[in-house]
Amino acid sequence: MAALSRRDFLKLGGAGLLAAALGRPRSAAAADSAPILYHGTSYYQRIAITYDDCNLLTRLHMLQSSLADNPAVHVTLFPIGEALVNNESKEPGIWKWFYSRGHEFGYHSWNHTDPYVLPDAEVLADYDRWQAALYEVLGDQPLVRFARPPYGNLSSSFLNMCRQRGKVATMWSTGFGGAVDAGLELARRAQNGDIALMHTRNQPADPAKGQEESWDMTITAEILPYFEGRGMQCVTVSQLYDDLIREQHSSDGCEAGTGASLTRLCLD
Repeated sequence: MAALSRRDFLKLGGAGLLAAALGRPRSAAAADSAPILYHGTSYYQRIAITYDDCNLLTRLHMLQSSLADNPAVHVTLFPIGEALVNNESKEPGIWKWFYSRGHEFGYHSWNHTDPYVLPDAEVLADYDRWQAALYEVLGDQPLVRFARPPYGNLSSSFLNMCRQRGKVATMWSTGFGGAVDAGLELARRAQNGDIALMHTRNQPADPAKGQEESWDMTITAEILPYFEGRGMQCVTVSQLYDDLIREQHSSDGCEAGTGASLTRLCLD
C-alpha cells in the first residue's frame, strides 16, 4: 500500500486512518468501528507468534522452556479468563513469569464463548471481568491493546467492545499449529509482518512419531531457533502494530514512537 501523505493523514483521522493503515477497506457506515489487524508491515524482518486459550499448565511449562532457551523471542498470549484464574491457583506466579520477561497479553474472552451469541453489554462485561483477572494475577496493570475473538468471529458486539474499550481486533495471517510436519512447513514459508496463530491446549498424539499431545509446543521448540538462524525477529503484536503505524504515518522529522496511544497526529 502506498504511503499516506501528510495531507491525506490529516483528512482521514481516527478510525478511517487506522483502516487505511491496516489495509482493510471500510464502508462509511462502519467508519467508527474498531481497527482490525491481520498482518504487520513487510518492511522489517519480524513476525509475531501468538498463543490462544492457554488452558493447560503443562503446555505453558513447555512454552516456558522454549522461551527460556530463546530469550530474544517475545510472544503475545491470548489466554481466556478461566485459564488465568485456574492456572494461577495451581501455580502462583505462572503469569508473572511471562510478563516479567516482556511477553504480552491480549483478550480472548472469559470462557471462549462465541461472541456472535452475546449482546453488546455481555461482551463488554466479559472483557471487564477478564481484565480484572489479568490485573489480579499479574499484580500490575499493563496496557492491553489487542483483543482476539473466540473462533475468529468478528461479531458486531465484539467490535463494539473493541471500540468502546480502545482495543485493536487482532486476527492472524498464518498459523504454525496442527500436525508437526505441516506446521514446520508453514513456518518455513513465513513472511515479514506475519501474525502466526498457535495454541497451548490439548491436541491429539501421534504415537507412531513418539509425539505427546501438544503438537504446537513441539513445533514451537523447533521454529524459535529456526527463525533466529534465519534472522527473523519474533516480537509482540505491539511491536508489529507500532512498526505498521510508524511506516504508514511517520514523515520526515516526525516520529510516531511506541507510546500507549493507538494514534498520534504529527503536525507541521
